Amino acid sequence: MSLLIGNFKMSLPQKHVVLCLILICVISLGFKLYLVDFSIPVHSDNLAYTLYAIAHSNGDFTQPPHRGIGWSIFLSTFFSFVDSDNFLDYSNLSRIVSISVATSSIFLIYGVARKFFDERYSLVTSCLFAFLPHLNHNSIMGLSEPIFILTILASFYFILNNKLKFVTISFILAGFAYWIRLNGLIIFIVISLTYLLTFKKSQNFLRNYGIGIIFFILVLSPMLLQKYEQYGDPFYSSYQGSMFSENYEQLLSNISSNTKSSAFDYIQNHGIAAFFGNFLLGGFVNSLNILSQLSFPYLFILLPFGILFSLRAFDQKSQYIKANWIFIISSILLMSVIISVVPEKRFLFFLMPFLVIFSVIPIQRVTEYGLNTFSFSRKQKDIFLIIVLIVVIILSGLFTLRYEKPDHILENEKLDFSQYASQNLDGNALRDFGGSTDYVAYFDLVHNNDFRNIKIDYLFNKDETEKYGFREIGVYGESIEDLILNGEGSNLKYIISNNQKTFYYPFVDDVYHNEKNFPYLIKVFDSDEYGYQKLKIKVFEIDYKKFHEMMSG
Repeated sequence: MSLLIGNFKMSLPQKHVVLCLILICVISLGFKLYLVDFSIPVHSDNLAYTLYAIAHSNGDFTQPPHRGIGWSIFLSTFFSFVDSDNFLDYSNLSRIVSISVATSSIFLIYGVARKFFDERYSLVTSCLFAFLPHLNHNSIMGLSEPIFILTILASFYFILNNKLKFVTISFILAGFAYWIRLNGLIIFIVISLTYLLTFKKSQNFLRNYGIGIIFFILVLSPMLLQKYEQYGDPFYSSYQGSMFSENYEQLLSNISSNTKSSAFDYIQNHGIAAFFGNFLLGGFVNSLNILSQLSFPYLFILLPFGILFSLRAFDQKSQYIKANWIFIISSILLMSVIISVVPEKRFLFFLMPFLVIFSVIPIQRVTEYGLNTFSFSRKQKDIFLIIVLIVVIILSGLFTLRYEKPDHILENEKLDFSQYASQNLDGNALRDFGGSTDYVAYFDLVHNNDFRNIKIDYLFNKDETEKYGFREIGVYGESIEDLILNGEGSNLKYIISNNQKTFYYPFVDDVYHNEKNFPYLIKVFDSDEYGYQKLKIKVFEIDYKKFHEMMSG
């Protein structure tokens, strides 16, 4: 606990601080456990990480083409103690480990907050972080974000100490961030900027930075060498040749068709102004929009005041405020290309602890100075803080109850349809973003195989994966007609339409409600005919002969 004390003198007994942190963790854990459903298996990215971890526990450390393996390696240390024929046991263990990592971050953010506040407001920081609904929901999924956040928080904590051993630890952790997520490479740049701009006038800062870089490279070298052996490129990613697509649908289409889209190609075709507008300015705007959504329900109110007050933060050391600003702004700018193409909320989860720090400043300002106007005692101020925290917990609870509770009926209907698709549909389907096919890979890779002996390269072996009858592919188009025309060359056979408004391919939703307007789409599945209560989807097979006749006519 001594390392976490920071720069403020303790005015609360250490045991009281520990007890408060434990209480915060317990309440936060309750929110997390409320959200999780241990009766259904993990799916999508969660499924992939779990299968990787099983493969690692069997000695297979092959690297997938588009994900880091840090999280799955960490999981595999726990999986090595499990020997079960039931995949659900591995699913739930991944969830438990993820929840545990997320909960432990509450203690770590307290340590980071002690650089900015005394113990009272550091506890407030931990509380605001612990009850963020989006992070709590993410923690139950078995994904890489919780350990990514933990690693970044720790790296930031140590980089605020201009001592060789702490700088070294920070860069080691930055290296592990890249192991966890491929976009973790930006953390090295962000941490570098944070350190250089914060301590540029300090003695030995260049020596410390140089040694930090050496250890960063040492941490990365096993991963880079293996990638070079597998792919001929130490920084290979299946996304890198297609990242400069105009949107996510086009990105998926380019990957499916092996079409490259480099920055040079985009500039050559559209001009430098369009490049900066779409990938930099567009990504920046998307990031601000996502962060505003993630700030609900209480950071949305606090954060604007926190940003304003941080510009004249007289209770915090200016170098730490500066470091927080550098971390946030540089992260948003470096993530702009990714966010411009894939506006995925969880890609920016790692910024939430740093926004929380700014959000505590107005609470501190009102409590310590605003209440002085009324001559409030220290005890009365503490009562006010407790009321604030109770309001935070209530708001978080209401938001969690309203939006994030898993629907057991819906998930089981997804399971049922995925099994149907795996067993009865034969051919390529347009990727469905409505979630109806979440569990298809589960039935293909787990239910029908000995998952305990699975190999990572098997998951990406085209000859192996194509033996399954039903596969989802990415196809780009701005209308149904475009999709079909562009999909014909990729043997697109099925289109799944949902009774909901989806972000991607919104025009596909119209097929569900107005199927008579599309006579070249032959309905082969209707969830209503199977008595589904929550999952409302229709599957259509494309009649290319009729389609071309109508187009030519």
